Amino acid sequence: MGRTGVRLATLTAIPVLLLSACNSTVATPTPPAATASPTPSATPSAPRGTIRWFVGLDQGTQPAQVAAEKAFVASYNSVNRDGITINLEIVPTTTASDVLKKEMAAGNAPDIVGPLGVGDLNGFEGLFLDLGPQIQKSNLDLTGFDPALVKLLQQGDQGQIGLPYLIFPGYIWYDKDIFAKAKLPPLPTRVGETYQGQTWDWNELAKIGAQLTVDKLGKKPSDVGFDPKSIVTYGLDFQWNDLRRMASCFGGGSFVGSDGKTAQIPAVWADAVNWYYAGIWGSNPFIPNGLAEASALLGQGNAQSSGLVAMNVAWATSIPSIAADAKTAKVKDWDIAVMPSWKGTTTSPTYADTFAITKASSNHDAAFKVMVAIMADPTLLKGYGGEPAKTADQQAYFDNFDQNLAPIFPGIKVTWSVLGEMQKYPAIPSFEANMPAYAQAQADYGALLARLQTTPGLDVVAELTKLQAKLQADFDSA
Repeated sequence: MGRTGVRLATLTAIPVLLLSACNSTVATPTPPAATASPTPSATPSAPRGTIRWFVGLDQGTQPAQVAAEKAFVASYNSVNRDGITINLEIVPTTTASDVLKKEMAAGNAPDIVGPLGVGDLNGFEGLFLDLGPQIQKSNLDLTGFDPALVKLLQQGDQGQIGLPYLIFPGYIWYDKDIFAKAKLPPLPTRVGETYQGQTWDWNELAKIGAQLTVDKLGKKPSDVGFDPKSIVTYGLDFQWNDLRRMASCFGGGSFVGSDGKTAQIPAVWADAVNWYYAGIWGSNPFIPNGLAEASALLGQGNAQSSGLVAMNVAWATSIPSIAADAKTAKVKDWDIAVMPSWKGTTTSPTYADTFAITKASSNHDAAFKVMVAIMADPTLLKGYGGEPAKTADQQAYFDNFDQNLAPIFPGIKVTWSVLGEMQKYPAIPSFEANMPAYAQAQADYGALLARLQTTPGLDVVAELTKLQAKLQADFDSA
């Protein structure tokens, strides 16, 4: 399900709307009306010309967003006296990728494309500009961003393909009422903190998850007579799971080697898959299998809303799915915690939205100037929604989020500083990064995930070996 899965949400959960990166509407608080991105402190030359801005590859095609984009372009073209004119091209998301490919192939590439996520770059390898020289030439100040987020948008030999704009770091969501009932303290909120005197790693989380898992008779996995087929509360879920995203919780990696054509299974990803499978089918199960995940008990896939999952690997975009109002909410008190570490390393799979400039643009200087102006516009940022990548803008955004959550979860105070911690540790390379034969590769690793979720008794090592062979065949066919 990947990016689409993590962005699903209930429209009525929070009054202010956010448009997700997969172009479905979800709810989230309004970002602060502050500058979202720094502007160049100096411009060595005076770029001029017409710049085409292509919208639709990701989000930006909803009516309110289109209105804001048109207003920005009209204002820029009428107010600025820099000799630059912006032409706006908006294409429906369903056809945008094909349209953009055809335009590029015909020698009619736009200058700027965005907003777009890392995954949206797949199929356009080598066609976007390395922004490093432009950043240096314009003396653009990047100190307002966490350096790790800048690095996240560096795509191998393609260079700096974008600047941080909106981010969605992963974290551990947990139900505080379930923890309180089990007499367990809150989870760590800073990387490096211990939990009950133990290293906060995935093995420790597994132990806690098993303690919080109970069957219909109230027995835990460690109790005699525990029935794994009648679990009524689970310790952990990976809601709307994707194999690469799940594996990146243990460490950054890729299914394709540095040569861009050799299939591989990163050792840390093999660790993640083995850990995940044991959590479903092992002697101390605490993760729902595929059948349980789809059941009415766990909200038919929306387990985080059920009140029967103690922890969930989550992103802020899933918060609106928890409840629509206080009266019907099955979850009353919750908070977020930092990701556990694995073998001493902490990573957070992070979605990042940005803008890119095509190599085929005939005026990179003007395109860069316009791109920075687009990213600095508070109205556009508000319309696209999401957590601002600029650190200075984040606290006001979280304060607004608290205000919008208050009617649904009275008295709740989310530890938003966790997201500030997690943005320092994005899984690199991005789990959305390109692979050859991308769609077929996704289908193949998705099929393995389905088997892991539905089939006990698998030889995980053998399954990963078979996956590597399938991926190699996919890459060779590309």
